[in-house]
Amino acid sequence: MIGQEFRNALRMGNPLYGTLLTSTSPKSFDVVLSLHLDFVFLCAEHVSYNPETLSWMCRAFKAADINPVVRILEPSPYLATQALDAGAGAILVPYVEDVEEVLALVGAVKYRPLKGKKLARILHGEEKPTEELSQYLQKHNRNNSLLLNIESESAVKNLANLAQILSLDGPGVDGFVIGPHDLSTSYNMPEDYRSADFMNLTIALIQQAKSLGVAVGGHTGYRGSLDLQKDWVKAGANIILHCSDMLLFADKLQSDLNELRKIQGAEQITQMNSESI
Repeated sequence: MIGQEFRNALRMGNPLYGTLLTSTSPKSFDVVLSLHLDFVFLCAEHVSYNPETLSWMCRAFKAADINPVVRILEPSPYLATQALDAGAGAILVPYVEDVEEVLALVGAVKYRPLKGKKLARILHGEEKPTEELSQYLQKHNRNNSLLLNIESESAVKNLANLAQILSLDGPGVDGFVIGPHDLSTSYNMPEDYRSADFMNLTIALIQQAKSLGVAVGGHTGYRGSLDLQKDWVKAGANIILHCSDMLLFADKLQSDLNELRKIQGAEQITQMNSESI
């Protein structure tokens, strides 16, 4: 599900399933295809992909009808455009907080190749594009989606304003993605993901996004995170971005090896690394 089909599914609130890929091994491609995912998440914020490899991954997954969602390093319209040029089907922007930075990102994703002062005037309603230009920009960017990480108290408070930003053919923002690690830290409860306070916060965020008509979900980027993802789905999340290849590998391998240790009467290993993405 790529391009307009992916963006339409977001806007309709359809469930979309994906995971973070940290492995660039060609072997992982066939495995991912067998999982029938709707999208793959490629995180250029925290994972060190070679740029050429990242571009090949984007293009290979798009050819297989799996949308590559690329998280850029920071809220930069230039990095968003660069990722789209590399083959990204959707841009996920980390740690956005205010309308002006999101407006610039909408410009990069939904109005390219316009830049500079002319784009700024159009985005701020000071100039209206001609019908010919409007038609061209819509066609040129019809396959691009824009997702925002909600990772701070300021972003939560500004959610309604971010949802109201428009593009030439509808919403400027196609979805919100909760980043639990940064969000929990911003609210002074670092990594306390299963606390009542954190659950109330994130479920209220999901419900607010749904009431605003914006797709929403979260990335559970740590080991043993299935219960949190399930609670978000029960609350109405439709962007189901679950964990990552290496963390799920660790969960499953540890579980299997403990089963084998149990047969031999060996000590069970329960320690988990604290990596969180």
